[in-house]
Amino acid sequence: MTQTALTRSTVSLKGYGSLIPNTNIAADVLRAHLLSVSRPAVCSQRLSRPRPYSAQTVVLRPDRPDPAPPVDVETLSQNERHNSLPSRARQRLANKEFFTSLLSSAATKRDAKAFITRLKNPIKTSTSTKPPASVVPTEDQSDVNLGDLFGRSRAMEDSPVFTQFEKESEQSIEEQETLHVALVKISNVSAMSEDILRGIAKTLSSLTRLSMVPCVVLEEPEQLDGTTRRQRLRQTADRLVGAIDYVSEFGGRRLDNVLSFGADGRARVFLRKLLTRPLRRSRIPVVVPIAYSEESQHAVSIAADEAVLALTRELVGLDIKPRMDVPSEHAVEEVKSMRKQISVDRIIVIDETGAIPSTKSIDRKHVFVNLEQEYSAMQEELRSSTDGSVSPKHASNLKLFRDALKLLPHSASGLLTTPLEAANSSRTSDEDVSNVGTRRQKNPLIHNLLTDKPAYSSSLPTRRLGQDRPLSSATNSTFIKRGMPLVMLPHPDVQPWKAAGKPRLKLTDPEIDLDRLTYLIEDSFNRKLDVPAYLKRVNDRIAGVIIAGDYEGGAILTWETPQGASDSDTSRLVPYLDKFAVLKKSQGAGGVADIVFNAMVRTCFPNGVCWRSRKDNPVNKWYFERSRGTWKIPGTNWTMFWTTPGLSDPDKSQTFLDYESVCRNIQPTWADGKKIAD
Repeated sequence: MTQTALTRSTVSLKGYGSLIPNTNIAADVLRAHLLSVSRPAVCSQRLSRPRPYSAQTVVLRPDRPDPAPPVDVETLSQNERHNSLPSRARQRLANKEFFTSLLSSAATKRDAKAFITRLKNPIKTSTSTKPPASVVPTEDQSDVNLGDLFGRSRAMEDSPVFTQFEKESEQSIEEQETLHVALVKISNVSAMSEDILRGIAKTLSSLTRLSMVPCVVLEEPEQLDGTTRRQRLRQTADRLVGAIDYVSEFGGRRLDNVLSFGADGRARVFLRKLLTRPLRRSRIPVVVPIAYSEESQHAVSIAADEAVLALTRELVGLDIKPRMDVPSEHAVEEVKSMRKQISVDRIIVIDETGAIPSTKSIDRKHVFVNLEQEYSAMQEELRSSTDGSVSPKHASNLKLFRDALKLLPHSASGLLTTPLEAANSSRTSDEDVSNVGTRRQKNPLIHNLLTDKPAYSSSLPTRRLGQDRPLSSATNSTFIKRGMPLVMLPHPDVQPWKAAGKPRLKLTDPEIDLDRLTYLIEDSFNRKLDVPAYLKRVNDRIAGVIIAGDYEGGAILTWETPQGASDSDTSRLVPYLDKFAVLKKSQGAGGVADIVFNAMVRTCFPNGVCWRSRKDNPVNKWYFERSRGTWKIPGTNWTMFWTTPGLSDPDKSQTFLDYESVCRNIQPTWADGKKIAD
């Protein structure tokens, strides 16, 4: 996203933004940006002379000069900028940083559209079609500052309202709207610098603007006990709330009386409205992990992880009990209605230990975790590791994600990152990541919200990120999904995928649902498969089959014989990816393709595999990024890909010639009669 796009997007909202202060302004800006991308000629006519977005104080009208002299903010530090500018200019600077970070974090136009679809503007009904007097434009409001669009002022928010009954319209809004919530655990706030804390507060405020209200739980090292520890937790909470108040229109609120112990001894929320009212007002609750015992009437400090799970159970409605004073069928419907009001979409942990380490991947970090497949092995790896970078917090954080995401829908996800990355706004990276000049670092929380993906694909080799040092990582964050099981037949730990291995698996094996596998292939390729002809070609050559989830994705790999070689000469057999398929509904989401591809190249065929694709296949960009090399086969419509190390000289490598021979001569087995090569 360029600065010009940012300017166009923000300017396009000027004319009407002040009339709808409660809409999702971020979504509007993205819509305006997408419109400018799709219709550049029209936008250039309408905005023939866009005014660059400036952080300096500007004169909105000739007859209304600014009360303060302009300040050269580019030469000041971040704190000096905020402290030296008038309030309006400070708000304008904050908006500039917010939208720059927002637009630079939207990886693609497709991601931006998906975000807008997920988080639509709330539609609020009103008994009057006339806008309130407070938002009716006057002559003096012809050029409205974008910073005034983000809801009611704090004075209005904190003003007492004397009413005996809630308005019916307000009740209907609360019942109809879905409140999107991110549960955020922040560790060791007391040790953070003011710059880092304020950066995190700014990121949390940005999530609120993007219609994902954070609910924060504090975690402090257990070095103190009793009253002293509780006092320290409250002081830390006040410090974070103060930072949020400084950068947010709606501010934060400390909650140190929202948890109690249930009859089973488990922490729970004892008064739901104490939690939901700030959330619905877009105020960020900062929950202190203190629970009250109804039996002993004492306040007790509890683990932050326990508090996060208690909040998760409450917000998803698992702890809601039907009322006894209403008929049972009405009570059940009431509980169902309350459960639909709130959607917990993210579990976020901000911890200085950072991403979960890996002893197997090149960059030494887990970028993406599929809990269904990897949890047990990762916990064992963390427990047995002697690496100094591995902390007990990594194992406990991983367990928290597992326990919390179990309570949430499959669409929910988790993110583990460091305070430094969470505080990152729109600053330019000091490192030249791609060797083509500086680029803005993506804030992992904003990027994850917009895309529901990790900062970069987990199947993308580190060398593709332009890293000068192989062990350095482009991110210090781990993206986590409840995920899906992964089946590898035969399992490489039991029977390695070797050319000499016998007996070989067949697609007619009882462990494989051939009908569902066929549907997966046909849905992914959008073509009918000639099943008998395909089985005849591959059934005696199967190296293995990978199946992700409920046949949501999969791969069929074979041992192929190049021309001039014998089937009995296992040294010449080529490991070949015959089919790589993902259901259309799962393409681009959930990491299905990454899960299957990683299993293939890291577990099943770590020494390399080859495949082919039409030269004009749109998926080739994805293949190019993940392969070690490519070759456009002369005289054909095929591009050959491989992951085999050291395969670079086609004139001297017999392996390369064998790969080309296989990719050139395999005959397709489709039933649609089309003559195109695929």
